[in-house]
Amino acid sequence: MRDFSHCPRCGAFTRPARAFSGAASEFWLECSRCNTYINTYIPQEHQEAVHRDSHRYVGNFGGYGTGKTTTSREEVLKHAFITPKGNTLIGANVASQYEQTIKRDLEADLPADFVADYSTQKAYIDLINGHRIMFRPFDDPDKLRSYNLSMFVIIEASETKAEVMTQLKTRLRNTAAGVPKRDTNGEIVYKLTKNKVPVPVMEYDWRKGIIESNPDAGWVRSEILMASEKIVKHGKILDNYVQVPSEIDPAISSHVASTDVNAFLPEGFIQELIKNKPAWWVNRYIFSSFSYAEGLVYPSAMKAVIPDFKINPGWRRIVAHDYGLSDTATFVFGAVDEHEGILYIYKDVRTNNRNVEELAALFHEHCADIPIGAWICQPIIDPKSATKRDYDKKTLGDHYAEYGIFFKPGHVGLDARIYRLNTYFETGRIKIFESCTGLIKELKDYKFKPRTLDDTGWSDKPEDKNNHSINALEWICMELPADPRKLSYGILNRHGEDVTKPRTEVDDWLPNALRDEPRDDYETPFDMVDYIFGG
Repeated sequence: MRDFSHCPRCGAFTRPARAFSGAASEFWLECSRCNTYINTYIPQEHQEAVHRDSHRYVGNFGGYGTGKTTTSREEVLKHAFITPKGNTLIGANVASQYEQTIKRDLEADLPADFVADYSTQKAYIDLINGHRIMFRPFDDPDKLRSYNLSMFVIIEASETKAEVMTQLKTRLRNTAAGVPKRDTNGEIVYKLTKNKVPVPVMEYDWRKGIIESNPDAGWVRSEILMASEKIVKHGKILDNYVQVPSEIDPAISSHVASTDVNAFLPEGFIQELIKNKPAWWVNRYIFSSFSYAEGLVYPSAMKAVIPDFKINPGWRRIVAHDYGLSDTATFVFGAVDEHEGILYIYKDVRTNNRNVEELAALFHEHCADIPIGAWICQPIIDPKSATKRDYDKKTLGDHYAEYGIFFKPGHVGLDARIYRLNTYFETGRIKIFESCTGLIKELKDYKFKPRTLDDTGWSDKPEDKNNHSINALEWICMELPADPRKLSYGILNRHGEDVTKPRTEVDDWLPNALRDEPRDDYETPFDMVDYIFGG
């Protein structure tokens, strides 16, 4: 215990300071004689770790009751006091999220004598040292373009758009949060821009961004947590974080705390909170699990990411394609180690705004290293791209056939695809090269449509967006056996079709010149071959 009853400067008795709200401050005391103010806030271990973190961007993540808002509030005050004429922006997706939390707490704690001006209409507090603390909703990232900030805080970051973080990073450029470097004569050191404008070189720079959130499967996980140079776990954290080295940003760190770290919670708080709650809710909001954040379709996917290596030329290959014109088009390449029973995804080619001829050329370019006879099956395409609405129209598959590429349709059933791919991840039968950054990002963000505890009408289907490479990966796994060591060797015709399998909609996969009236009476695979080649 610390004794705050006497002023550390003159020894006189202390008394509660009057907060800006008009009531007694939560933490601040003032000396009854010499105008000294004392902040009695003593951080807990997990809060102190955040306060001591010198990274530019700090993720402050945790479940219910971990004290995230108190930590953020004290970071704002610390920054404001040491940064005269700086600008701090605090926001959330909607105003009520900060008005009922950090804004109210600041007004209940900040001594009134520190405040020079306050505007309810414009939502700011000006301190006597010239520092301004502003509050804004972050529903529209474009509204953030005009700020010149020394610090920002995002409350409930999981509910804001990723573009908010991008915009705020561009706004974090106020040099009030720094000390210029000086030479031996005490003169400020400058560097010149291309236009010969002198810019001071900063020796110390404490610009700061705080990203506060519950665990979530969206951008806070992919762009903050998994990109962090340092991840510090506080309490009973169950997750193991498998990061991609090339994506790590030395300016970012993350702190993840479980509810049990807060020693000030009422007795029985956690037990009462988890009563009758499902496992996903407990894992996310008590044990602060990002892997079990509601909606993550492939929670084990990041365990499959490995460093690149040279593919064994003897391994058989498989490729799937998800077509897009203005949207993203992808080709996902896999190789199977039949001895170990592992599918290696070694290439993820992504592009957009290309026509079929250009995409076909791209396909041939990236298939050039695949040995003759090494194909497991003909390349796979979105089954919707193979559907023909009437007999006279060409499918996308027809167009590719004109460039020497004969695709087969991928498996349609989404539930089966998710089950198969999750099984591959959980049994270690798939590995993904870390260079497949597009696919990895999709896997990090791919989740089911949101639901709440009282929502019984939620969908069990994933959100149909940003899943182009994932679709291709699912089609690949559906084409392979449950155990990749048990690959079957079929008999392929000149179009790459396995003639030992029943023929379905063969006309959709033939060049127009070879088409005849549709038939469904083939008695053997060889009858079909005779039909195709006119035998």
